[in-house]
Amino acid sequence: GQRLGADTNAAGVERIGQLMEQLGALNPTADPASSPKLCATWEIMWTTESELLALTSNGFLGLPCKSAYQTIARRRGAADGSTAWAYTLDNIIDFDGGSLRVGSTCEPAARGSRVDFRFSSCSAKWKALALPLPPVGAGFFEVLYLDDSLRVCKDSRGDLQICVRRECP
Repeated sequence: GQRLGADTNAAGVERIGQLMEQLGALNPTADPASSPKLCATWEIMWTTESELLALTSNGFLGLPCKSAYQTIARRRGAADGSTAWAYTLDNIIDFDGGSLRVGSTCEPAARGSRVDFRFSSCSAKWKALALPLPPVGAGFFEVLYLDDSLRVCKDSRGDLQICVRRECP
């Protein structure tokens, strides 16, 4: 009922932030950034990220939003499998007749909850028109798993996010 957070007032955002801080102290997952739980497709259920809220609330050039999610995957860094894991983070918003996809590389910390990311690609699709866009930015998010299917995050800009595991990539 909060339209991914667009309808949450300031007091509600503050309360959710406080609850997330309290839950962080009860973290059931040691070193959550490097946990195997990270790699999955995560449906975004609630957020304070203004760009995402604008697109999910208002649509994209007349196309209503259908869903917003993140897919985090890993693969061996070299074709022969001899190097460390390489991680990707894709942010996707699906619209009725289009999409916006922002690709990133990411690097989970071996210890703790921090995952660094750097945007590497961006594209928009509106009906039959596909447009490459410049990827701009980098940052990090702190991750906490409440169980195997519920993830909460706070990013480098202070945005909050609540996600539910959709499927494994």
